[in-house]
Amino acid sequence: MEAGNKVIQGLISIIVPIYNGEVYLGRCVQSIQAQTYTMWELLLVDGGSADRTLAFCEAWRERDDRIRVFHSKENRGVSYGRNTGIREARGEYFFFVDADDWLQPDCLARLYEEIQQESVQIAGCGFERCSDRDWEEARRPQEKAYEKRLVAGKDFLAEGILKQDTRCWSKLYRRELLKGHFFKEDYTIGEDMLFLWETAREAEVISCSEYPGYCYYYNANGAMLRPFRASDMDQIRCWQYVLNEVRSGNAAADAKGDEAPYGPEILQKAASILLVSCMLTMGKLACLPAGKRKEYDGLQKQCRRTVKETLEIEGAYAGLDGGYRLKIKLFERFPKLYIGLYGLMKKRKR
Repeated sequence: MEAGNKVIQGLISIIVPIYNGEVYLGRCVQSIQAQTYTMWELLLVDGGSADRTLAFCEAWRERDDRIRVFHSKENRGVSYGRNTGIREARGEYFFFVDADDWLQPDCLARLYEEIQQESVQIAGCGFERCSDRDWEEARRPQEKAYEKRLVAGKDFLAEGILKQDTRCWSKLYRRELLKGHFFKEDYTIGEDMLFLWETAREAEVISCSEYPGYCYYYNANGAMLRPFRASDMDQIRCWQYVLNEVRSGNAAADAKGDEAPYGPEILQKAASILLVSCMLTMGKLACLPAGKRKEYDGLQKQCRRTVKETLEIEGAYAGLDGGYRLKIKLFERFPKLYIGLYGLMKKRKR
């Protein structure tokens, strides 16, 4: 973060990276302007949009001096946009929102209240999958109380990330926790999980609320639903990174004669998720036409090596259902046969 930015106490810096967002960005901005907690700044980071996004952003900035606009000539990805926001932010707290999502009116107020608790450095809430129809319904602050729990940062890998809370958004971060932490710009999938992993493990306490204050827009053209591309291998890379970090952390502790920070069940769970990530990625590849799949033979072989290496971890199958076990065994032994059969099955279903 840039030392030249004067930090404003109590201010929440909301960072929104955008690319060609003219259709949906308006409701995101409106939901932020409707927040009951009003001490915020909104950083709209446009990545070379080819539509009217930048013009819309400038129009909102002119009408609301809490809005700041940043623009790059080319689209360098969501991580670049978030990192730009981190560097330019002036708030005591940081909050990330994707441009096609929106917030319930009391989202920031609830999270701000949670992060005021002693030792809490990240306050997170739940989310709901939303559609265009959900935006049209009335939105108002909720009086209902929701379950919440406090988790030590060192335990969040087991208690959060490995239980599918891998999202960087829907969380309020204290500024000091983010010092030196940025999103990995060479990842297109999993970069938010890695950012959360690296910041959460340094937090004293994380507050986790079930309040669904974040509205996640289900995008049919999202990264996980589009046809296979080479960058989809990032889903595998990010879990390899976590697995390697767990191993190296235990090895470092062992060298010092200290207790291992991560138990065998954590290693097993991370290995199981890595195996599932391999199968999901190869499932996307299998849906390509046979001729197109040949272009990615190298990635297929790379994925097979990862599966073989991961299966050497004791208990890697733990937690996987019979279907995944069968898929993994078939892919490990006959990768081309598996991909061909899987692709044919998906084609018939369509």
